[in-house]
Amino acid sequence: MPASETNGRKSSTKQTAYFFSLINPVRIFRAVQFHHKQKKYHKASHDLELRLYSEMLSNDMLHYGYFEDADIEPEKLSFHDVETAQVNYAEKLISHILDKSLPVLDIGCGIGGIANLLYQKGFTVDVLSPNISQLTYVEKNYPALQAYNVGFEEFHADKKYGTLLNAESFQYLDMKKAFVKAGEIIAPEGRWIIADYFSIQESGDRKHQKRFEEFELLAAENGWKIIYKEDITNHVLPTLKFVNMYVVRIVNPILFYLERKLLIKLAWLHHLTHEIRGKLIKKLTKEFSKLDTGKFVSEKKYLILVLTRQC
Repeated sequence: MPASETNGRKSSTKQTAYFFSLINPVRIFRAVQFHHKQKKYHKASHDLELRLYSEMLSNDMLHYGYFEDADIEPEKLSFHDVETAQVNYAEKLISHILDKSLPVLDIGCGIGGIANLLYQKGFTVDVLSPNISQLTYVEKNYPALQAYNVGFEEFHADKKYGTLLNAESFQYLDMKKAFVKAGEIIAPEGRWIIADYFSIQESGDRKHQKRFEEFELLAAENGWKIIYKEDITNHVLPTLKFVNMYVVRIVNPILFYLERKLLIKLAWLHHLTHEIRGKLIKKLTKEFSKLDTGKFVSEKKYLILVLTRQC
């Protein structure tokens, strides 16, 4: 029997075995059980994206970087450059803190990068996040920080804070409740420092849209005054350009290669998973669209704001 025919039969036998393994009733039942268990691990408690970023970046900072040269080409950037830009961003926010005698509350602290930098500079820092994975990481790596596993709107403090800090976390808050809560825990003459992007027109990402005009109105209604405002949109764009470069040059080609490899090696499985792969590609396309700098500039502006209570 020719070797090609023998190899063909072996391949056919192996594919048949794969197929019957997939439709095995016991295996399907176990898969359904596993699926239902996995649903319990919701994003608020176990954020896989944050885990990914913490593995990629060594400074435990999850926000955009601030690049002095806003026109730098992504090809000239390294991971070290991005991390340096993230530290520059943090330093810009810290420069607005005047009172070192009172504690700082880092609201939506991520995995503690900025809070740790503040602590190293001699500040007393409390951190807050509703994400248990974040807080577990912070408590393990930065035990000197007082950590609270709660959303800001539900936070109850037994002290007054000289500074409240939202570094790319304000977008997740209920604005009305946030202004009320901030007023309850801020010390007289304390400062609320917010760095985040605000919507300037409707976009597909409606879940966390915050309109700056609405922000200004709520601030005034709740007795807050904006004493500093800086638009740093152009200076954070290199972060997006850098990530987008990797997606276009590495991630997309790898995905295409794997899809074609599946088609060639296991055509029947390629056919059966068509719908699942379609949904995955749709999800990835939506996520990757957030890296479009032209779209970002047309829909958002990234601001650093400093607020104080009006007398």
